[in-house]
Amino acid sequence: MSTHTPPWQRLQENATELSALTPSCKGSVHPLAVVDGVLELAEGSCVKAGTVIEGHVRIGRNCTIGPNAFLRGHVSIGDNCVIGNAVEIKSSIIGNGVFISHLTYVGDSVIEDDVNVGGGCIFSNFRHDAAEIRMPWQGSLCHTGLNKLGCHIGPHSRIGAKCVILPGRVLPPHTQTYPGTVFTGKE
Repeated sequence: MSTHTPPWQRLQENATELSALTPSCKGSVHPLAVVDGVLELAEGSCVKAGTVIEGHVRIGRNCTIGPNAFLRGHVSIGDNCVIGNAVEIKSSIIGNGVFISHLTYVGDSVIEDDVNVGGGCIFSNFRHDAAEIRMPWQGSLCHTGLNKLGCHIGPHSRIGAKCVILPGRVLPPHTQTYPGTVFTGKE
């Protein structure tokens, strides 16, 4: 999938691709983890105790998932990632070398390569008024046709602890947010 393709289209393509996923486990799944769906787990990766996987999930090489993570919907995780304690990922694409180590929610988002997410962050995917989420993309504010869509985080970004990123926001490459920032897209 091209990084020039809008995030909402990439998420739809990812869901279509993962719907055809067949189970494969070349890594390790702790006996106290629950897989209630289809998991493709690459070599060198481990799913730790207390983790719950629902839906269709692909995890790349040399990843650590959990303990107590929750992956649901159509989730694609690249190589060399950490999805840590009490992290929930819903229907998202996570690039290579991404660290989301603890206490974070990522909903319907695309996170590019080499991103670090501080603890306690929320990547929101739903407007309070349930209206369509529009997203800026390549110079235009685009209609997505969706009422659930998170954010797009560009590569090499650092998201400070306890940040909130509102639905439909785009953070360019090399973004660094201060801890506790609410990213409205108007910064």
